[in-house]
Amino acid sequence: MRASLKRKKGMSSKSEKRLKTEAKPSRVAEKPLGQGSKEEGMFQIGTMRYVKVSCFKGKVLVDIREFYTDKEGSTKPGRKGISLSADQWNRLKAIIPEIDAAVKKF
Repeated sequence: MRASLKRKKGMSSKSEKRLKTEAKPSRVAEKPLGQGSKEEGMFQIGTMRYVKVSCFKGKVLVDIREFYTDKEGSTKPGRKGISLSADQWNRLKAIIPEIDAAVKKF
């Protein structure tokens, strides 16, 4: 029996055409990126990558996501990203020293 292999999709031309802004680490976004970005706490960590703190169905979420600029020039959240619950966020914070040590090995 042959195992099927999945092919990775290459970057589309659309993603290459997206406008990018300069990275401003650890700062609240200067211009609104979607609804309520300043009220919910949005921090830029790289080119078009943000950490956003929000509340969904009564639960606090820390969303780390890549954004894109649509045809009209609006900045919107993309598919690439992860939302962490408050418990998952606290677990990540607790193991940061271990992650730092692993990074230093490379």
